[in-house]
Amino acid sequence: MQSKQRCIGIFTANLDDEYQSALWHAMEQEAKKRNIGTISFIGSRLGSPIASEASSNLAYHIASEKNIDGLIIIASSLATFFTTVDLNKFFSPWSALPRVSIGMRMQGMSDITVEGEEGIATLVQHLIEVHHRRRFAILKGPETHEESIRRLHACIEELKAHDIAIEPDMIMPGTFTDVAGHDAVRYLLDNHRTFDCLVCLNDWMAQGALEELASLGIKVPDDVSVIGFDGLDPSRYTLPPLTTVVQQLYEMGVLAIDVLDRIMAGGEEEHITLACEAVIRESCGCNPHVSYTPGLHELPSYATVSERLAVQDLLRLMRLGDYHQMIFRLNRALDATASESGSMHRWNEYLSVIEYKTSVESDLSPKTQAMLIGAARALIGDKIGRFQAAKRVAVESSFDSLRKVSAMLSGTFELEQLIINLKQSLHLFGIHEGYLVQFLNHSDQVQLLMTVQDLDNEQAFAEPYPAEEILPPVLGKQWKQRRWVLLPLVYTDEPLGYLLVPFGMVMPALYDVLQEQVGSTFKGSLLLAQIRKHERNLEEQVRVRTQDLLSEIRRRTELEQEVMEISNKTMERIGQDLHDDLCQYLLGISLLASSAKQRLSNKEGDPKEDFEMISKHLSEAISKIKTISRGLMPLDLEPSSFQKRLEVLVADSLRYAEVEIDVNVDPAFHIEGADRELNLFRIVQEALTNAIKHSHARHIEISFGKTVSETGETLLCLTVSDDGTGLPKKLQKRGLGLRIMRNRAAMADARLSIESSEEGTTVSVLLKENHA
Repeated sequence: MQSKQRCIGIFTANLDDEYQSALWHAMEQEAKKRNIGTISFIGSRLGSPIASEASSNLAYHIASEKNIDGLIIIASSLATFFTTVDLNKFFSPWSALPRVSIGMRMQGMSDITVEGEEGIATLVQHLIEVHHRRRFAILKGPETHEESIRRLHACIEELKAHDIAIEPDMIMPGTFTDVAGHDAVRYLLDNHRTFDCLVCLNDWMAQGALEELASLGIKVPDDVSVIGFDGLDPSRYTLPPLTTVVQQLYEMGVLAIDVLDRIMAGGEEEHITLACEAVIRESCGCNPHVSYTPGLHELPSYATVSERLAVQDLLRLMRLGDYHQMIFRLNRALDATASESGSMHRWNEYLSVIEYKTSVESDLSPKTQAMLIGAARALIGDKIGRFQAAKRVAVESSFDSLRKVSAMLSGTFELEQLIINLKQSLHLFGIHEGYLVQFLNHSDQVQLLMTVQDLDNEQAFAEPYPAEEILPPVLGKQWKQRRWVLLPLVYTDEPLGYLLVPFGMVMPALYDVLQEQVGSTFKGSLLLAQIRKHERNLEEQVRVRTQDLLSEIRRRTELEQEVMEISNKTMERIGQDLHDDLCQYLLGISLLASSAKQRLSNKEGDPKEDFEMISKHLSEAISKIKTISRGLMPLDLEPSSFQKRLEVLVADSLRYAEVEIDVNVDPAFHIEGADRELNLFRIVQEALTNAIKHSHARHIEISFGKTVSETGETLLCLTVSDDGTGLPKKLQKRGLGLRIMRNRAAMADARLSIESSEEGTTVSVLLKENHA
């Protein structure tokens, strides 16, 4: 039965730090040997006050039980600003996964830690007893960092053991960066503090201090001794070489994979502590010396299994005095060490063991033995030199590629061009597979934007998917069998997406540079895409608005023409009403007056009846004049309510028509704006006139109230309904009054509807309660 393919996650911060990159390289190498897939989630220091660092920590939250089977945390690097309590709380969401912590003991997980207190105490003792240093300054790590606290305590205790006191202001806080070393030296000198020894609790701070002291003309070690902690490879090449405490970083990385592998297979929680070694170089004041220990009897604990097997082979060949086979085997062993840890210098120690055991266990002549050992040491020196030269060439080539990539990406603003240039850029770094993924509105949903390799699967790009899947589910799970680096792409405090590329760059630090370069370019492309989208939206809005304005101009032009037509027809109708109605009354009055006059002149009877008819016709004529005048004069908008004015209109209508009129008005009904109120009143007036004059209604109902639309908006509703015979069809199509009603509704920003049939007519007006 085939075993399940395993994939583990690795939480680490910036890979431009030698400490983390050495651990990371060892873990990746060991995972490859065991056929374990890896996903390295590259975030930053937890709790960092730097916005971009805090945003990039989103990478950690992408990891889950759905995409990894176990987790390794380089806790000592992530905890720069966090206490153990903070760390335990932060990592609690992954408690269901098998976990291993490196550098710090964490609750509920296995750990690989170092015992560094003895090493740093040994160096402090060395400075006191060998170099007679008395005026100590200590550059510690962050206040909450447990490893730093333990190292500091060991220093102080060793000083006390030698009756050396240290002032509180001679213990300075640091951040484990070279900048902290520069700052500490300037602080001491600016405050006129005298010191003959600076103890830095990591190598980066020590290197920064060495650079600052050199720039100020202070000689190390003549004037000041400087020591570090970690034993990073660059500390071997500082000026002068740094005396430090070496952590077995490669061994820690290998053990982390080994322990996690056992736990994933059902093993128990493990806690492993490795010893550190004080390495004396020149920054303390010692003379240059050979990089091996003569007369060493046993292999150091950090020797790997493959190295121990190689030592056994070399011992056998030494006893035989087989020069060619020994050199051949040593060369292969050096290549293996170079590809694994890169620490070929340790073979000088291994040769010391081989030399001792050969002298004790072999009959080989001292001359032959010295010749073989000398040739082996020469080979080691030559291989180390060539290895460093090869690294330098690879670094120069990488930086040349980086310059090309920077030039290629920095001038890219179009997202489509970014994708093309990014593919070409990754090819320059030897990366021929990778994925660019964008966060959508929420960081739990993402979408694939680009693949470095050609991908014949359109569905992978088509749909968003959960971020915890890392890649689109349609791509399957086979990709998790390999080793990947997940680089979060952020801009200041804004997470943009992530780049997933294979493990294998010559310099791990290039991942960080690539991350920053792609992140800033990606943000620029997204901003340009947003600007282009905004431009298109703006152009569309301008187009729509222009069409609206043109439509409004046409409507106003048509309205003006219609108003002129309505005005002319209104004048014609008024003239016709005056001629056909009022003039007839006046003519009748004139005839009655003439008749009364003749009767009085001829004394033909009592003209009382004529005068009564004259009075009646005069009253009716006056009523007609008032009706016509009321239709022409502006509406009186004095304090009386809309309902009161409506009652006056109804009363006037009842004087000359035999009809029943009911008025129902909601007390809360209110129309904003005098012009708007006038237009609505005229609509009601026209509807009432049509109901009486054209529909011949016997009963009319006028109602004013509020209603709620389907969208939940409150609307005012005006209704005039009657039981008449309906409006004539000719009037419905081309009636002047109906056209006036529609125009008035438009001016009042209202919707007018007229429903007319043989059973009656209903005029309805809907308008917003609040009018802009």
